[in-house]
Amino acid sequence: MQDWVTDDPMHFLRSIKTATPLQRKLYNRRRAALAPPERSRRRAHHVAHPLAAKENQAMTRMARIFIAMMLSMLAACATGQRMDYVDASAWSANYTEDYIQDFWIQTVDGKNTGLGGIQVQGFSRGGKGGRQCCSLIPGVGQTIKVVWRVGGHQEDESTWKTYSRDVEVKGTMPTRNDAYNILMVRFFPAQQVEAELIPDRGEPGGSASPRVDQLFYGRRVMRHIGE
Repeated sequence: MQDWVTDDPMHFLRSIKTATPLQRKLYNRRRAALAPPERSRRRAHHVAHPLAAKENQAMTRMARIFIAMMLSMLAACATGQRMDYVDASAWSANYTEDYIQDFWIQTVDGKNTGLGGIQVQGFSRGGKGGRQCCSLIPGVGQTIKVVWRVGGHQEDESTWKTYSRDVEVKGTMPTRNDAYNILMVRFFPAQQVEAELIPDRGEPGGSASPRVDQLFYGRRVMRHIGE
């Protein structure tokens, strides 16, 4: 039998060509025994595939849950700020002779909205105060708390009197995104107050809403609660 142990590849190829049928058969059997079966290779290829599919399914489920949570949060924000709340500027009309040092708007549970005003003159002195812009407040049909302090020009702050009233916001919700919304806060005798939402700029020379008090046009016209 020929010597098969060699480091020369050309010698190995010449030996294969001159090998007897029995030698070729033995060589092929040994080669087949050392090589991994085709069926085993296929099985190894397919074993990893189901695991990858399960990972993809898990990631897809997590993505769907995350998207659903984000949509729920966006819906809640939209409901709270776009439908129930409105961005408004505070105007004040005073139908008493009290000098209102300042006032501010709270939610019914006592949280400050960031909206208010200062130095509201008595009716005989013009009856209006400075305007403050702007903040999100509860809209029409909801209840707000108006807190105000009354005191003379020269009186010490410790002597001022503080009042508060829960009132329902009257008026009309805006229909345009660019509307200038006024929260008109009106003060009446006996510490009565009302709040009306007016979705109009309400300035002279413009398309002023008739709901804007005449005091803002320099006309000292008395008004009563509920008018």
